[in-house]
Amino acid sequence: MSVLVTGATGFVGQHLIHELVRKGFQVKCLVHRRPFSNKQLEKAIELVTGDITDILYIRNALKDVDIVFHLAALLGRWQSEYPDYEYYRVNFIGTKLLVEQCLKAGVNHFVYLSSTGVIGRVKETPADESCPCSPIFPYERSKYLAELKVRNAVEKRSFPATIVRASHIYGPGDTNTFKIFKVIKRLKAFPLIDGGRAIFQPIYVKDLVEALILCVEKRNISIGKTYVIAGKDRVSFRDFIRLSAELLKIPLLCLSIPRPLANFIGLACEATFPPFHREPPLTRSRVEFFSRNQIYCINKICEELGFRPGTSLRSGLQEAINWYMKSGFL
Repeated sequence: MSVLVTGATGFVGQHLIHELVRKGFQVKCLVHRRPFSNKQLEKAIELVTGDITDILYIRNALKDVDIVFHLAALLGRWQSEYPDYEYYRVNFIGTKLLVEQCLKAGVNHFVYLSSTGVIGRVKETPADESCPCSPIFPYERSKYLAELKVRNAVEKRSFPATIVRASHIYGPGDTNTFKIFKVIKRLKAFPLIDGGRAIFQPIYVKDLVEALILCVEKRNISIGKTYVIAGKDRVSFRDFIRLSAELLKIPLLCLSIPRPLANFIGLACEATFPPFHREPPLTRSRVEFFSRNQIYCINKICEELGFRPGTSLRSGLQEAINWYMKSGFL
C-alpha cells in the first residue's frame, strides 16, 4: 500500500515514516527545503521535493498514492516570527490545495494532523471533540481553517478523511521540549507562570504515531471522524519541570511570575529580539501555553479504534533526554 507523508522531515514526520517502513508500507515523502537527516531511512523511501502550495509538486507526489498523512505545517519558533498571512498560506492554502488534488487523484484515505490548540481556552475540562473552537494565535487559527476545509470536503464531497487533534507532542527530536531542558541545565532555575499551576496532558510522539496508523488500519471506522488525542498522564507545569530536572539530575530553583507581568515581558521580548534575528526567550503565545489548562478526554479514539497511550510521562521524558544526550545536544 502506497503512502504519502507531507512534513516528513519534521519531528513527528520522521517518527511516522520509520514506523510505516517497519510495517511494510511503500512510503513517499513530500519534503520542502529541510534535508532528510536519517540517511539509512532515506534509502527505504521515495523523496519528492516541493512546496505544499505548489500544485505541480502536489500532483507529482500523489501519483499512485492510496493514503495521505498530512503533517506539513508552519509552526514558527515563536508565533510572531512570520506574518499572519504566511501561516494562512502554508497551513490553510496548502491543505486546501492538497485536499483538492487528493479528490482528483482518488486517494482512499486522508489523515490530517491538527492540534488541540484549535480549541483555544477551554472553559470546562476535560475538553473533547464536541468543544467549540476559538483559536487565539495565527498558527492555531490557520490550523482550524484547514480543519474546516477538510470537514467541508468530507460532508459535501464524501472525502475519505480523518482529523486528529494532538495535544503537546514530545519525545526524541522535539525542539520545543529541548528548549526547556536547555534552560534547566544552563540556569538551574525555571520561571513558572502563576507558579506553574496549569495542568496539561502531553503525548509521547510514538504514541501519536500509533494513533495515526490506527486511523488507517481501522479506516472503516475512522473516516469522517475527528479525534482528540493526548497522553497517559495529566501533570501541572510545575511538576513537569521538576520531573525534567530530576531526570537531568540537576537541582532546580523554581520561580513564580504573575501572568500579567509575564505577558508584558513577552510583548517586550517580541519587540526587542527579532530585529536582531534572535529568538525571544518569552512570547505571549508561550505565556498562554504555560498558563492555560489543557486537559482532554480521549475516550472517543480509545473506544472506537482501541487506542491506548502506553508511555508514561517519566519514561517518555527519560527517552527524550537520553536521545538528546546521545546526540550531543545536552
